[in-house]
Amino acid sequence: MSSVAVILQIMGITIGMIILGMVLNKILGLSKEKITEFREKALNIQERMRNAQSVGDVRMIAQVQQETMQFTKQIMLKQFIPLCLRCVIFIVIFGIIGLVYAGYSENLLPVNILFFGSGWIAVYFIFSISFSLIIFGIKQLYKKMTGKKISTQRDIRNIIEIVSPTQATGMPFQIPGAASPRPSRIKTVTATEVPYTEEESSEKSDSWKDRIDK
Repeated sequence: MSSVAVILQIMGITIGMIILGMVLNKILGLSKEKITEFREKALNIQERMRNAQSVGDVRMIAQVQQETMQFTKQIMLKQFIPLCLRCVIFIVIFGIIGLVYAGYSENLLPVNILFFGSGWIAVYFIFSISFSLIIFGIKQLYKKMTGKKISTQRDIRNIIEIVSPTQATGMPFQIPGAASPRPSRIKTVTATEVPYTEEESSEKSDSWKDRIDK
């Protein structure tokens, strides 16, 4: 098989793998409905945390913090599991391509491409980078023309920022009753400001009368 035919075949395989990646992202990724559900739950957690801190309910603050940890873990798992599955699928496909084109590991290109050499791996790398940049440019153009957000990762980051401590309240969590770093102002009370009780005043008057009698 000629080098041109091999290069064209690898180009077709690269396009197919990119399309497969997009399909897997669509199937395994988070849908818009799921992202909306996560955002509503994050806003609910944020509001409950603010209410708990405003009334100083330590038990409620600890409970909401625990729910926040579980919620963040749930989001991470929703991203991590599909990512691992996609990696396994692409590793298997890449291994099959390596077996099919094992005899074309060199001399497909006139020059070496970085540390990929001049074989089928270098050809795949060139096509993969080129088509990925083209798709990225099309997405950015679509975003500018329509004003729509098409980045799921950005939505996930925004949701995590909502339930993060510094974003939820504008300040770190602080247990009510804990020592404050700011020095407290101590008000000095003069003798004229101290109220006397009836017993104290009677004792003072009796003491004054005794002195007069003596």
